[in-house]
Amino acid sequence: MRLKSSIFLWVSLATIIPLSALILGITAYSERIHRKDVDSDIQNGIANIVSELEFRMSYEREVMISLATSPAMNQFFPVLKHAAEGDLHHNYFEEVEKLNEFLAGFQHSVPGLDTVRVLDIDGNTLVKVRFGKHLPAVFESMEDVPFAEEELVDGQFLNWMRQLEPLKLVYGQLPLSKRDYEGTGELSLFNSIVPLSDDDNKVIGFLTARALGDQLDHILKTLPRAHRLRINIAELNTDNSQRHGMLLYSDDKRIRFNQIHEPELKLNKLVNDKFWQDIQNKRFGIFFQNSHSQRYYFQEFYPYPNQLISWMLVLQISGDDLAAPFQSIRLGLLIFAAAALFISLILANLGAIHIAEPITQFSAMLKNYADNKTKLKEQSFEGAEEIQQLDESFHYLVETLETAETERDQAQNMMLQKAKLASIGEMAAGIGHEINNPLNNILSFTKLIERDAGDADENLKKDLEGLRNEALRAGRIVKGILNFARQVPPEYIRFNLNEWLHDTLLLVEAEAHKNQVKINLETDTDISIEGDRQQLQQVLVNLLMNAIHASKRDHHVIVHTNKLDAEHIEIIVSDEGKGISQEDRDKIFDPFFTTKSVGEGSGLGLSISLGIVQYHSGQLKLINNDKGGVDAIIILPINRLHDDN
Repeated sequence: MRLKSSIFLWVSLATIIPLSALILGITAYSERIHRKDVDSDIQNGIANIVSELEFRMSYEREVMISLATSPAMNQFFPVLKHAAEGDLHHNYFEEVEKLNEFLAGFQHSVPGLDTVRVLDIDGNTLVKVRFGKHLPAVFESMEDVPFAEEELVDGQFLNWMRQLEPLKLVYGQLPLSKRDYEGTGELSLFNSIVPLSDDDNKVIGFLTARALGDQLDHILKTLPRAHRLRINIAELNTDNSQRHGMLLYSDDKRIRFNQIHEPELKLNKLVNDKFWQDIQNKRFGIFFQNSHSQRYYFQEFYPYPNQLISWMLVLQISGDDLAAPFQSIRLGLLIFAAAALFISLILANLGAIHIAEPITQFSAMLKNYADNKTKLKEQSFEGAEEIQQLDESFHYLVETLETAETERDQAQNMMLQKAKLASIGEMAAGIGHEINNPLNNILSFTKLIERDAGDADENLKKDLEGLRNEALRAGRIVKGILNFARQVPPEYIRFNLNEWLHDTLLLVEAEAHKNQVKINLETDTDISIEGDRQQLQQVLVNLLMNAIHASKRDHHVIVHTNKLDAEHIEIIVSDEGKGISQEDRDKIFDPFFTTKSVGEGSGLGLSISLGIVQYHSGQLKLINNDKGGVDAIIILPINRLHDDN
């Protein structure tokens, strides 16, 4: 396939598939996030609706309690008391007229209660005010007392009212309320009933009121209706099959609280059986119908404190309404993608023409390099910026290959050297074993000479003593090398740090004096640590000897300690030498590596020291200091760290 056709094909595939997937993915993700936000907003909104309805119902309950305990109602209590005893109060008609006027004025100032009644203990309506107007007493009774409406004939309901607690508001379906309206419809709201009592806390009558429901309609009407939100409220009343599921408010059926409701208009006829079961079981949540084409948000609300009757608030939106903006976005993006694809194909065609010729030239250049490498450096190449970068990269590749060949040879030499060093290490361990025998002989001969010398010259005794000490020190060094080679763990003892430092400095005092270097000890840390005293002394001697040999005449080597925390101590040996060069930094701990002249150092000191410190669960670091020299830092645990393994 020619380059032009190949670029055309790959650009087509690389543009259509990712761009389409990106568009669909972004819009799907955005739509999902949007749906979650809408769900959250509506669930918060339904909670706010419940709060508003509860506030309104609570307000009406407080109004009823205030009305029942008002002075005007208290003045009417003698009338109710006489009626409860079967007597007619002497000012019956005057007191009824006063209360009628008070309740009528009350309804004008406190809207929301359409009918207020005052009943005697037998359920007879003595006072009735409706829509701010009192109704005259035109119905005669057995006692020739005119009532505001016909007598209550529901004995079961009357007995229920008589059992109520005084001045405690309850709700119920007052049979008298149905007489206010024609037809067989149901009232949306129950009557609020407050039993009235005398001074002996005996019920003598009842104050009842029915809320019109227009205040609830106003609350629901003024709610913001984003996404064409529709609200339905139904009563859940399992004890009354006629009212169970009855719609009290519905945007779909245009039903309002202040209307007389037809029991046949129920919520379960608007939704499917699955949703109706969810409503009765879950009481709150979200339901999706017809593959998310309809979304229902529902929550239960108990409006009547003394009843197990509840209202189910159902908020409904169309999934298509939520998806509509994203459908428009998808269409716009797809049109944009099609335009971008068309433009990209044109550019791909031009690019193929522009790239094909330079690539052909570059191919010829590569062939020339394969034939004769020396010609490559003499060739120059011009073309597109990327092709020029490719040319530069290829030249860089050639140079890198040449460098890699050199480094490969060096690496092979290093591997051979390491193999030699490993063999030398094994040999050093063997030599250490052999050196022990002559050292033991030296110690034995020293003892024999001391015994034979008797009271000889004091200088001779000092020399013999020095000989013995050096032989013992050499033995300890050999032992340390052998222990390091065998990876023998330290022999832990507790010793005083300051005493150990002074003893160690005495061992290098002669070497420091020889090189005219001064050693200063700066420490105020008087503690004891756990460790192998001899091995750690060998480490400090190695570091001090390196510092002395790196120092010039009249230089100072400073040894000081710091307590890092409750568990660690730091010992620092600082010199004023020439420091560690960059090329030696990665090799200073390698066995047998040394910067000293041949015969002046074995290169094992730092390797052995590092191993000893690590066996003590510590750290050994060498860094250049600001005086031009080196800080050798030993960090050790104060107490032995036990290995649980």
